[in-house]
Amino acid sequence: MPDMDEMKEGKKYYTDVPQKTEGFFLKGSNSLDWGMKNRLARIFNPKSGRTVMLAVDHGYFQGPTTGLERIDINILPLVPYADTLMLTRGILRSIVPPSIGRNQHT
Repeated sequence: MPDMDEMKEGKKYYTDVPQKTEGFFLKGSNSLDWGMKNRLARIFNPKSGRTVMLAVDHGYFQGPTTGLERIDINILPLVPYADTLMLTRGILRSIVPPSIGRNQHT
């Protein structure tokens, strides 16, 4: 039986060995839950800990914005230089090709 006093191996809890946890590359984010770390890791560059965010969602909040009417002409050429896009689902589904939506950090 595992509860017998003679079986000391079953009661060894390794309290003398500290638990190892991997640090997270983004400063101040080590204590966040896995889901938030997962999302942040898809936005921030793991090598530098920095990001370039391209915000194109102005029309959602402010209405049509001069110069942003043609996302396909004005914004898509800038996408290779950005780590993440901030845009509406409508723009994403209708204008941004699926190949651009892949994580570029790998």
